[in-house]
Amino acid sequence: MSFLGIVSSIESALGTQNFTLGPITFLDTEVPSELFWGGYQATETFHQIGGAKVVILNGYYDQPLTWGGIFRGSSSLQKARTLDAMARSGNSYTFSGGGISRKVVITAFQASYTNCGTIIPYKIFCEVIPQTVSTLTSTLSSLVGLLNSDLSSAFSTTTGLLSDASSYVSYLTNVSSSYAGEITPLANLIGEGGEMSTLNSKLSGLSTQANALSSLSSNLDFTNLQSNISSSTNLNSSIFNASNTEISSISANSGGNLVSGASSMIAATAHSGILATSALNNAYLTRSTNNISLSNILS
Repeated sequence: MSFLGIVSSIESALGTQNFTLGPITFLDTEVPSELFWGGYQATETFHQIGGAKVVILNGYYDQPLTWGGIFRGSSSLQKARTLDAMARSGNSYTFSGGGISRKVVITAFQASYTNCGTIIPYKIFCEVIPQTVSTLTSTLSSLVGLLNSDLSSAFSTTTGLLSDASSYVSYLTNVSSSYAGEITPLANLIGEGGEMSTLNSKLSGLSTQANALSSLSSNLDFTNLQSNISSSTNLNSSIFNASNTEISSISANSGGNLVSGASSMIAATAHSGILATSALNNAYLTRSTNNISLSNILS
């Protein structure tokens, strides 16, 4: 018995396998001994201060399907010609085999004509056509990722600023306790119950709220988040205005100089940091509000 006959006998004993591509049914030695399939989840990762990160899922992509086998017998040439025509057509076909079923397009086909066309080894390459993804689900998933990234960033920058501003207040208290005008406004702003501390708590809540959203979230969830973002935006603006006023006051009390001494410089530096962070937070918060509105989630 020939080698191909032995292989055929073994496969017959193991049972017929369901392996098809469009109108072509693969049998015996035409069926590959192995078929690799799988894919990958495309992601975007945003790293944040302190080791946190946001991972946005952009969808799962199947790897191409590639296999080979041997056509044999009187129908070998006809099968090879049919697959060649299918590859040239650019049409999509249903593939079934190896425990999976996929919609594919043939990207390449190779055949080797031997034994007067009675034995034809072949190779075939197929690109998997992705399943239709709900536009709404995809939009919501992307929206949640953007909101989580922006609100987490706002929380991180404010937390970092509070730590820096606290150090400035501590230093000012030690070197300039006689001039409360440079210490008190800053201390009241960042201290327990102050506007900066309140904003930090609000941003922490926003970050947690955004992180809890999913593609199945209701319109009410996004409406509540948008309302809370608006409240935080107003508080952020108030903080910006307060520090802007203090910088103007420090300049006015310096008798024409930008600052009159070390304590004034430290206070001005602290308030400048608050201005910069408030402006950055405003960008994060405004973009978050706009993204919710533009997504038509609330319509």
